[in-house]
Amino acid sequence: MKKLLTSLLILTVVLATNAQDFESVLQNITDQISTVQSGKKEYQQSIESQSPGVVVLHIDEVDTKGNTKSNLYEFNLADIDKNTVRATAKGDVFTVTLSTKKKQKLIKKTVNDSKQSYIYNLIIYASDPDNGRSLADAIKKAIPVAGKILEKRLAVNGYSDRLNWLVEHIGNVELSKKQIEQELSENSDYPGSVTFHKKVISGKTEKDIVYKINLAYLNPKQINFYVSGETFSLKIATKRNKKLIKVTENNVLKPYTDRINIATKNVEEARDIQKVLMDIIPLAKQKLEAALPKISGLQNAYDIINGLIEKVQVNETEYEQNMTGDCVVKFEQNINGGSKSYNDVYEFNFADLKKNQIAPKNKGKVIVVELKTKSSQKFIKYSRNGEVKGYKSAIVVYTPGPEQSIVAQKVLQDMTAKCQAKFDPKKQKPLSFDAANQMLQDNVKNFSIGDYSFEQSVEFIDDNKSLQYKNLTTGKSSSKELLYEVNLSDLNPKSVKMKVSGKKIIVEIATKHMEKLIKYYKDGKIQTYQTKINILAPDIETARKIKRALHDLTKK
Repeated sequence: MKKLLTSLLILTVVLATNAQDFESVLQNITDQISTVQSGKKEYQQSIESQSPGVVVLHIDEVDTKGNTKSNLYEFNLADIDKNTVRATAKGDVFTVTLSTKKKQKLIKKTVNDSKQSYIYNLIIYASDPDNGRSLADAIKKAIPVAGKILEKRLAVNGYSDRLNWLVEHIGNVELSKKQIEQELSENSDYPGSVTFHKKVISGKTEKDIVYKINLAYLNPKQINFYVSGETFSLKIATKRNKKLIKVTENNVLKPYTDRINIATKNVEEARDIQKVLMDIIPLAKQKLEAALPKISGLQNAYDIINGLIEKVQVNETEYEQNMTGDCVVKFEQNINGGSKSYNDVYEFNFADLKKNQIAPKNKGKVIVVELKTKSSQKFIKYSRNGEVKGYKSAIVVYTPGPEQSIVAQKVLQDMTAKCQAKFDPKKQKPLSFDAANQMLQDNVKNFSIGDYSFEQSVEFIDDNKSLQYKNLTTGKSSSKELLYEVNLSDLNPKSVKMKVSGKKIIVEIATKHMEKLIKYYKDGKIQTYQTKINILAPDIETARKIKRALHDLTKK
């Protein structure tokens, strides 16, 4: 506390000293500014301090008929590019010209107390060349003094102080043609979460917009000054321009956006808000990351994920979602809204997902987390209203907002990592012949898909040296019986793989070097020798066990 008070005391002394220095250099400018007469006009000029570093320059142009045009310029001398300050002749008068750094429109110009705009350069009139040179020198000396004041102007520290400052200083802006009402408020659901309420009233039209933003997602390098007519504002974008800002306009949910505009009364207000935002963004990111949950096990992960995604409302459509299981999961989505009302069920194993591709994705008015399988394999069973539709390689989980999508991403990635470790073939102890045979017998079984039934059997013959696989497929009006025989030593354990064809799950095993060594019968008649056998399975998990059994049987 003592150190803080000491720092504040030093800062106060520094600011006071700089302010005194500025008053001194401003007096030098004031001494050089006067009324200047040209052939056609009289320029009545004066300059005054609005705040340390910020000046207001008055130039009234009076023509020969007595008509007056009043010009008022507000700007911070720290914004002026010292190299642009020049004394030059312009017709029958001598002038001092100056421009802002990088020609940014940071000079507010008001004409006749009404018309406002923002410009990047201006002209001050001098009585003669000597006066012009003296005025230019005085301005050049004032610029670095104003720069020091600008560097030390804000004295806010930490996340809470900065957030409170933003809440207090982002407010209404009155313009000649419209009124902008603005309010920033903190949300308690996640660190960094704020609501920005903006109402624009122009004539009889009114636009009421509510933005829900997490400061952690904003890009501190993309907070830029923006001028549109008489409106000076800050244009703020998200990192990598991701559409993570929730928008509601006149109580109707709109597509997510990647940027917002905060209107300001003037350049100085915009500059201060810009500085505080740039400083608070990394602090918000730290707080949000620290708040992300750490899962202790799969059941804990299911509790977290279901708490996040249980109900998601997108205008008239409601998504009810639930995940159950362990590594093998049943994911249910009930979609209700308008003409859409159906029940979707997805069944998959977290071990089949690609961890690094579990990521939030913008889908217009909702943020989803996309889940993809490794190598885009269609290992996700999909049913709608109780009817199996087929298999997919990717699905999406709907979330209420960006923060929930980030939490869901982390939890789902952790679940995937745990299940991949559990199902890692490299960590599985090889099965004995008897154990592998038992696993094969238990899982090569009869089942049906729609109008088709499959009767299957597998056995070992010739003192367990050869494998025999039978398959009888029966449809509505036809049937076929297939028989395969092959020596185990001719099969390649590295060739065993699962694949999906329509609604059928297949475990495929091929011969070494793809030689035609598999004896093949169709409806009792000998056919051409084959290079591979396809064994059917009712689901992915059964297929996974058949695959493991075949691999270990042929590896020996």
